[in-house]
Amino acid sequence: MVYLFIIGFLAAADQGIKALVIRHIEPGEQIVVIDSFFYLVNLKNRGAAWSFLANKEWGIYLLAAISALASIIMLVILFRTGNRMLKALLTVIIGGSIGNLIDRVRLLGVTDYLDFHFGTYVFPTFNLADMLVVCGTILLCLLLLKDPSLLDGPTRRQPVNAHVERAGSNGDPLLEMPETDSAEREVIAP
Repeated sequence: MVYLFIIGFLAAADQGIKALVIRHIEPGEQIVVIDSFFYLVNLKNRGAAWSFLANKEWGIYLLAAISALASIIMLVILFRTGNRMLKALLTVIIGGSIGNLIDRVRLLGVTDYLDFHFGTYVFPTFNLADMLVVCGTILLCLLLLKDPSLLDGPTRRQPVNAHVERAGSNGDPLLEMPETDSAEREVIAP
């Protein structure tokens, strides 16, 4: 399935960029891209967004478990839905989630490297996987607001077969599905 290939590509791209950052930027070093605005850094975040749970020893394990569970649930939805836009957005989110999950399992922390400053405010440092998860989730929310029926889940399609009319024991006509290999038959009375 093409969606699995894209998920793998996004997670691999995230891991590749993080490997370059780890190899070429020392922890604590700051490379100026746009002075007083945008820097490349090498920061290990043991927590989630804004370092949530970073100071808890067990936090990284909880975040890894949540990330793995969320990825599995999204993969199940990805395979069950027929909506292409939903599939595309889930693919982006899963790719980012797996990228950060790999870091949490392998390094016990996520490598962040994009550092933006807005005057005296320093935006929390982030990475490609974070962008995939955040942007994908925002677009997913907009899609669900536009089409809330996507929350209903997949609908079971009824087989389209010709109905055969036959007289019942009381003389009333019955509409009955023709015999199938299935043990279940649906009888419809008018």
